[in-house]
Amino acid sequence: MIFLAGGIPVGLHYLLVHYDIPAVDPATWSLRVDGAVARPLTFELAALRDRPQRTVVVTLECAGNGRARLAPRPVSQPWLTEAVGTAEWTGTPLAPLLAEAGLDAGAGDVVFTGADHGVERGVEQDYQRALPLAAALDGTCCWRTR
Repeated sequence: MIFLAGGIPVGLHYLLVHYDIPAVDPATWSLRVDGAVARPLTFELAALRDRPQRTVVVTLECAGNGRARLAPRPVSQPWLTEAVGTAEWTGTPLAPLLAEAGLDAGAGDVVFTGADHGVERGVEQDYQRALPLAAALDGTCCWRTR
């Protein structure tokens, strides 16, 4: 999971904005863990930064990479092959956060909801993506990139 990422100069990492960039105040931002958990929890950014940290090198590729070659071309960003970037991401492991919340044994995916909100084809939406539980448990809740 990635949030409040910053520090990579524009041009060194691909950038795709699905909706307007949300105004986020780090002093009041928090992470909510709820859903298939025994104890819904909220973590302030400062508290997340006080937890154990790790830095991982991750290559990200936009799921729409290459879509400019599709016929008919979908209505969206017409990427060719440049939507790939590698960076160091620093944060706290996600698994302990889910364990503290008491993740339900039957949970299959972890859904991440961003602060960005927009309208697609007349329907209001929050930007969301899901990861299979095994991948999410290996994930990092990041706040810094380099």
